Amino acid sequence: MLHTPTDSPHVSRRRYNRERLARQEAEQLLDGKSRELWDVNQKLIKQADDLEQTVQERTADLEKAREVAEAASHAKSVFLASMSHEIRTPLNGVLGMAEALTDTKLSDEQKSMAATIVDSGQLLLAVLNDILDLSKIEAGQLEIETLPFDLEALFIATHQLYSFKAIEKGITFEIRVEESAKRWIKSDPVRLRQVVGNLISNAIKFTSIGSVIVDVTLDTETNQKGKLNIAVYDTGLGIPANKIAGLCQPFVQVDASVARKHGGTGLGLSISKQICALMDGDIHIESTEGSGSCFTATVNVILTEAIADDAERDMDSSIAIIGQKKWRILLAEDNRTNQLVFKKFIKQFDLDITVAGNGQEAIDATETTEFDLIFMDINMPIVDGVMATQAIRKKDAELNRKHTPILALTANTMVHQIAEYIDVGMDNHLAKPVKKNVLFQVMADALSGVD
Repeated sequence: MLHTPTDSPHVSRRRYNRERLARQEAEQLLDGKSRELWDVNQKLIKQADDLEQTVQERTADLEKAREVAEAASHAKSVFLASMSHEIRTPLNGVLGMAEALTDTKLSDEQKSMAATIVDSGQLLLAVLNDILDLSKIEAGQLEIETLPFDLEALFIATHQLYSFKAIEKGITFEIRVEESAKRWIKSDPVRLRQVVGNLISNAIKFTSIGSVIVDVTLDTETNQKGKLNIAVYDTGLGIPANKIAGLCQPFVQVDASVARKHGGTGLGLSISKQICALMDGDIHIESTEGSGSCFTATVNVILTEAIADDAERDMDSSIAIIGQKKWRILLAEDNRTNQLVFKKFIKQFDLDITVAGNGQEAIDATETTEFDLIFMDINMPIVDGVMATQAIRKKDAELNRKHTPILALTANTMVHQIAEYIDVGMDNHLAKPVKKNVLFQVMADALSGVD
């Protein structure tokens, strides 16, 4: 049998050697690639471990930063609440006694001095409220009300309030209300008055010669909506162009000499701008250094029809309710000055007043006497007002006693604090320093539901 060349042993061996070499090369190549892949995989594992370690470290850092921020926020809240209480408590005595003093027979000079005490106390209270307002704004807790009121009447009252300061400085002060703005609107009159008052107060403060003019216009957008524009012009110092942009930042004034010469915290304009923002508006500033300024506040409002002014009638009604019988009143208040202020305010009524110097005395008093109304101070020794209220409400439930209205008498005015007082069983609150007309209205509201 014949063999072809390809079938020779030599050919088979060469083929075998080629295949063996190819297999060895393939194995070497595969081994090399496997090692490369293993090396890359090890690097990826290390990078993943490093990344996880970095993430854990960053997470820990962020957690620490969050804890620090929360602690700082809590510390600020505690500080503000404490400051509010510590300032409002003596202010209640100062303003309360000054208000009571104005109800007595005084000479013109004495009336002027009493008015100065009230004005100075209100100024201090305004500074405190500015700081608290800023805190509320930062926490998103500042609420805007929507109430009907006479816009023209608001500006008439505002003119009366600030005209004396302008007369003292010898400058012209005028508020010009356009005919379209002489109507009723729905907005927040307290916050609007705060914004307008801040702009006017600043204008008068920084104007030594010339005038402060306020132009009020109302652009009607629909039958129900309008845009209120309040432009305050002054011929005062003016503001450098490079200072205008930062004026609405908290605690910012044109320069340090302003605070020394004119006073103020630098909060008013910042708060006013943010209030305007909450009312879908803004504050715009135009000024030329040495020639004066124009601050324009714009807010969106709701148009409404005139409503009868019931304020005077409400006060008469409150006085009638309080004076209709000899109500049994419990005053739980540890501060003797505040006790005296309270008694001075209600001296015109024939009421049966029991005074408790702390929360435990208040609890004990309710065990022996059925009161018609309880005023409960919050910060008292031995047992505070919150714990005393809880104890009284618990006893009410156990003995099926009638519900006696409890009013928080407090210098703590933060939103979460008031909510806490309501949650533990109080019916309403009075913020210190207490105003007599507010006291009468809150008393009457509470007593009107008492048998």
